[in-house]
Amino acid sequence: MIKKDYDINSYISKYGLSNNLNIYRITRRNNAFLTLHNKEDESIWVRVDLKNCDFVVGDYVLVEKVKGEYYITSLLERESLITKAQSTSKKSFAYNDKEQLVAANVDQIFILISADQRFSLGKFERYVSTFYHMAKDMHIIISKSDYNEEASIIENEILKIYPNIEVAQLSIYNPISIQKVINLFEKGKTSILIGSSGVGKSTLINTVLNKKELSTQKVRSDGKGKHTTTSSSMYFLSKTSSYIIDTPGFKTIASHRQTDDTLLFQSIYDLSLKCKFNDCSHVNEPGCAIQLAIEKGDLSKELYDRYLKYKDKERRYEEYIIRKNKKGKTNKRMKVITKSGILNNNH
Repeated sequence: MIKKDYDINSYISKYGLSNNLNIYRITRRNNAFLTLHNKEDESIWVRVDLKNCDFVVGDYVLVEKVKGEYYITSLLERESLITKAQSTSKKSFAYNDKEQLVAANVDQIFILISADQRFSLGKFERYVSTFYHMAKDMHIIISKSDYNEEASIIENEILKIYPNIEVAQLSIYNPISIQKVINLFEKGKTSILIGSSGVGKSTLINTVLNKKELSTQKVRSDGKGKHTTTSSSMYFLSKTSSYIIDTPGFKTIASHRQTDDTLLFQSIYDLSLKCKFNDCSHVNEPGCAIQLAIEKGDLSKELYDRYLKYKDKERRYEEYIIRKNKKGKTNKRMKVITKSGILNNNH
């Protein structure tokens, strides 16, 4: 078991920093305070203000103490940043140009899909393409797999289209499944759990920690999860000598940053390199390697149809954003207050 230093010693060594620096890592965040720990596992808290409002759990920072109160003086380089679009989804075309910062310096992403909630391949694809490039390692977990039939249906639906994606099932009532998931956490690395409300993120952490440290709630009768986690927190997993970040459940999922669908459609992209024409649309052009692979049975027609559907959604979304940006902001009438009263200014 490694020392509980929140991976600060490793960060110092990697970037050649001085051991004398007062380096802390943000381990919890809510609307009012940031909780931080140093490499000696000593904790402090800092008020959230305009200077640190964009700092997230996982960040490494420099801290200074002034008149008995701690302040963050500098944000250290981020090795990775987990973000999502703020209150928006490509599905609805509701656009918000701000990204919600979720966590930083994450090595592994665990996407949880609950067997007792409604499942769709479209939502699964959005999760994978949004977060795939944000960390070095991604895992798909079907939680609450004690719903045996539902879990099997979800896994089969994913693997039918995406046979190269590894999927693990997890039930807190099945010690073997718990151990398989625990084995996925790499020693000394930082992981994050991502998923809708009620998928069992807090339950998984409690199970790994062997304690009821996080509250949990049952899923609503309509299949939608209840929000249990209201702030992001980092925990040390002694079983794996690693760190895990729990996040509030996501209502919608998308990103205004560059997404990455290579995990979903790698086989299609590989085949496209063999097409006769560089600008092949892979529909009806002669010499299309993708169409030839479908005819020969080397490429799934279902995967190709998902690819076309995904690309069509992506294209329509991008066209919508272009139109919105061209339209610009509408000019609002400005009220000018004078001694004589209120004047309407159209400029």
